[in-house]
Amino acid sequence: MKKDFLRKKLSARAITAFLVLVLTLGAGVAYAQPILVMQPAYTGMQFYIQQPQCIPANWFTTFDGYPVWRGADGVWFYGSFSNNTIVQTNFIVGSVVPSHAGLSPYVVQLAAASPVPLTQTVAVAPVAVERAPMWLSVNFMALGNWRRNVDRVGLLARPSIPVAWRGMWPQVLYAWTGSSWYQMIANEGERPGDVLRRNLYVLTRLTHQNGNRQWRAPEDVAFLTNRTAQWGFIWMGIVGPNPTRVY
Repeated sequence: MKKDFLRKKLSARAITAFLVLVLTLGAGVAYAQPILVMQPAYTGMQFYIQQPQCIPANWFTTFDGYPVWRGADGVWFYGSFSNNTIVQTNFIVGSVVPSHAGLSPYVVQLAAASPVPLTQTVAVAPVAVERAPMWLSVNFMALGNWRRNVDRVGLLARPSIPVAWRGMWPQVLYAWTGSSWYQMIANEGERPGDVLRRNLYVLTRLTHQNGNRQWRAPEDVAFLTNRTAQWGFIWMGIVGPNPTRVY
């Protein structure tokens, strides 16, 4: 009976060693169990992450291979892999299609003997530097200098205009109305979505009154995404006036 026990124990160890060998050599990379995580920036958004071998601590990848990291407030951001280095970006997961934003998936070299090095946080421009559209007022560019009150930019769903603010509980929000940035003061306890919902009628009226072009064309959105990255702000993607849709 003791021999049977030892035989079963050895068989179990052999099976375990075989599975590890298949994962390591057959697939190239051994992955941890996938984890379902929440994205606080968008209501109800969930996605799976996994942790490949040799990836630095606190880094994960999506199922399509793009590196992601979690910010201090729990929001997940994309990274980009280049020259055997993972670079942090200011694009939150869900705000862009990573392949369209110029981001690169994480690739593990089988011969690598040490973890991939990690650089400091920098913004990665999704496309080549572009000139501002001819129809855009020069006043639009002033936003890049308002770092005291702005650290993120998004595109309001309707009307389709750029909006900007700072942090989860901003004191002020800004919306581009065609000729200038309209300032919206937040009341105590209001989230960004609350402020946008309260000012939605005014924003719609000003947009039509000023003949503001709505930012729906792909090239307009690409310019806004690119400019946000150049300023070093967080790109929020499409946001709505529902208070639970933006953080």
